[in-house]
Amino acid sequence: MNPRTVQQPRRRRKRPRRYGRVAHGMTITRPAAVVVRTLLAAAALCLIFVAVASAAAAAAAAALVDPATGIAFDDDLSGLPLFGVGCRRKGPIKVYSVGMYSDTSARSSVSSLSRSDKAGALSALREALKSSDTTTFILKMNFKVGAAKMADAIADSVAPRASDADAVETLKKLILDGVSAKGAATPGTVLRFDCWADGGVKVSVDGEEVGSAPGLSRAFCDVFLDDDGVSPAFRDSVVRNCCGVTSAPATATDSSAAQHSESKRSSHNPLHIHRKSHFRLPPLPYPYDALQPVISEKTLRAHHLKHNAKYVETVNELIDAGGAKLRGLSLVQMVKDGSLRKTDPALYNNAAQCWNHQFYWKCMAGAGGGGEPGGLLADSIRRDFGSFDNFRKEMVSASMRAFGSGWTWLGYDGRKGRLEVITTSGGGNPLSEDITPILAIDMWEHAYYLDYQERRIEYVNGFFDRLVNWKFAEKNMKHALGGGFVPDVMHQVSHRGLPLLAGMISAKWVKHKAITMLFRQS
Repeated sequence: MNPRTVQQPRRRRKRPRRYGRVAHGMTITRPAAVVVRTLLAAAALCLIFVAVASAAAAAAAAALVDPATGIAFDDDLSGLPLFGVGCRRKGPIKVYSVGMYSDTSARSSVSSLSRSDKAGALSALREALKSSDTTTFILKMNFKVGAAKMADAIADSVAPRASDADAVETLKKLILDGVSAKGAATPGTVLRFDCWADGGVKVSVDGEEVGSAPGLSRAFCDVFLDDDGVSPAFRDSVVRNCCGVTSAPATATDSSAAQHSESKRSSHNPLHIHRKSHFRLPPLPYPYDALQPVISEKTLRAHHLKHNAKYVETVNELIDAGGAKLRGLSLVQMVKDGSLRKTDPALYNNAAQCWNHQFYWKCMAGAGGGGEPGGLLADSIRRDFGSFDNFRKEMVSASMRAFGSGWTWLGYDGRKGRLEVITTSGGGNPLSEDITPILAIDMWEHAYYLDYQERRIEYVNGFFDRLVNWKFAEKNMKHALGGGFVPDVMHQVSHRGLPLLAGMISAKWVKHKAITMLFRQS
């Protein structure tokens, strides 16, 4: 065979090495692959950093919570500090939780006493309360009790400690009249008793003043504070919170240094956080004086550095006490966990307050806030409420109807496909009902009382006129609908009438799908 006729093996043309496949079968070169790998590595590092940061930071909780009922009490009532909370039991029934407020001088009188001498500390406190201008007891119902039974129970407790039977009958009638107005003392009902220095006791039910009974102030205080008090848990809480808390007095140098530090600190600098904290106090998105004149610098500092900081501290303590099963949970996980709400209501309420405050700070703008929204949110409000004025009236009305401490929300219910105005009590949060929060107004007293006292409507109107951050609310609305581009396009198509734009997008989508299917088959 002629060697020339032998067919030589065909040389295969060397193909460029592929370093990765992207959409539609295209290839990328080696330099591009290096860039992609570098970007992916950087993105992974960013995700790790975000995860670590979010695990060590978030925010907040609630003041004191009765562990027996999970009912929360604000740690400040019209300038009076909270002394303690406890549950009033009747056999196995947890009837109500009680919280006591009085002036700081009474608290200071027992702060140096030992917690081990509970009887001596409570006796000293009862003596100190005689000179207090006002001592207030808040009773929050946990179990339904008829009006007559509620009036009898409190009057029967006061009677052995009082010398004026007619005054006791007056107190009984006031409670009966106040509770009868709503039928019964149902869970959530709040009875308030203001014990004055002149001996009178003012009775209010669900925020409505009923009247006053003379000469019973000391007897009413003894119902909860003497050795036969109706709630041992309450007395223990008072001693635990008020005694053994004296610290060394600050020197003049320390005081001036602290004032200098405080004057320089802005809301953008978070509080010092211990290394082992699970959550930390979030910084505000604006300086402390940015919300004036609607919210004063004094109010905002107290709200953020005192109340919000206390919430954070309480959550961290509850997580430490709960063990490993609670560590690593985010605030959203705790708020949405229905089982946690039943098994650990204290942690649930505190975690919800943490999330609520983080959200609330962003609902206000230091500059350029107020007025009316635009874009997707404005059209959604007009669709679901008829007009912006109707929406605002409903938000204001809901805020005024809300009793005690709570929140007013604008939320989006995805199941109904519409916006709704919602009120929640305590640390309640729409997330637990699968409703996406769009906007929130804090109706706890510490949010407005220093500036407005009982004039809550001025606070709410000021919020809408000058503070509300519609850009943040618009972002939340887009998130509720799925986020970003698609809601914007659907908004333009449905509200602006742009069929041409809709057709272009549809054509582009069909083309993309066709190309993808062709390359998958090849």
